Amino acid sequence: MGRLPMVAATLVLLLGALLPADRAAADSQFGSNALGVGVRPVHVRAWAMGGLETALADSSRLSLANPALAAGMKRVSMSLLYHAERIRAESPEGTHSYNASGFPLFEFLIPVGDRLAFGFGYQELQDMGTARIRLESFGDPVDYTTFFERHGSVFRVPGVVAIRLFRDVRIGFRLDTYFLSVEEDYDLDFADSDIRDTRERFLLGGDGNAAAAGLLLPLGRSGHLGLSWSDEAVLQTDREREGLSGTVLNERTRIGVASRFSAGLAWRFGGGWTAGAEYAWTGWEEVEDTLAALGGYADVTSYAFGLERMPGRDDPWFVRFPLRAGFRVDPLMVRDREGNRIDRWAVTCGTGFELGGGAGICDLAVEFGRIGDREENGLRESYTRFVVGFTAQEPWRRRKSYIE
Repeated sequence: MGRLPMVAATLVLLLGALLPADRAAADSQFGSNALGVGVRPVHVRAWAMGGLETALADSSRLSLANPALAAGMKRVSMSLLYHAERIRAESPEGTHSYNASGFPLFEFLIPVGDRLAFGFGYQELQDMGTARIRLESFGDPVDYTTFFERHGSVFRVPGVVAIRLFRDVRIGFRLDTYFLSVEEDYDLDFADSDIRDTRERFLLGGDGNAAAAGLLLPLGRSGHLGLSWSDEAVLQTDREREGLSGTVLNERTRIGVASRFSAGLAWRFGGGWTAGAEYAWTGWEEVEDTLAALGGYADVTSYAFGLERMPGRDDPWFVRFPLRAGFRVDPLMVRDREGNRIDRWAVTCGTGFELGGGAGICDLAVEFGRIGDREENGLRESYTRFVVGFTAQEPWRRRKSYIE
């Protein structure tokens, strides 16, 4: 276990140096609606293939999204993911561009023998951060403008037990602990200079638990069928309101995170080709959530498709890297003020390479996406996201004593 902690620490320090001192206060403006915009907790190979997370079995890259996948790992494994993005928001008020970055995923797994594995991690599920937004002015009884800004996320800490049964049938169970941390700032700028401008801050934090399970079935020697289910979680939270004179409100609330079902198929063809497709349903309409969406919630049905070509021995040098591409349709779970759906789609591509000395694998992905429509929702965002992921592995063995 000597190389793996060293690699992990080096990667954390290296990527941390790429980040500014403070996280950029410039995330999706749709993040101000309820629980924000979802982040996919998968390794970068799957991300580059449209975000496939249920059936893409990979013994070299760790993923706890479907807990059954972890049963295929034969070595101690660690995965780390970093992403940076550029967002362009278009609305009747004008066009604005923002930057954002972060570490949405860290996972670690220890296999025990050939059929049992234990894993844990850290995953960012929903990014609730939003850029500073100017809200419309109200004239009763006086004119003022409200500026709103939010920081925060919904995090998940999974604990996984995965088992490989006969004929490579795999099952997995996951206990998820959810954490919510949100900070909202409201600045009121009064048109009358004799009225003092005010600021209010709302702090929201809480936690909850839920269970999940997954299944991976082999289809001959070339394919896999994956199924995954996660139950609804209820987070017990504290909501605190701070004014210029200090805390003026402190109350308990309940916030729900929806249940989710996904089914996927991955198939490996000749010539190094792999293709996959996935369907997922998330039930938001019945969730109890005091962070009310502007136009209410909507159940989400999403689809993803991915393709990969691995290099062959006789390929020219410029195609001696894996080539990956994918497409995803994944609407938001909130509606706009008029009750209309907010669509989201993304095109992905990427590649990867092995690190020297057997230190692990580095994967790269680029995602081009669009959220909403100016005519339908009054706001449209286009974004470009760069994702880099590292996976390190080494055998689990007892270190020999120097006496031996």
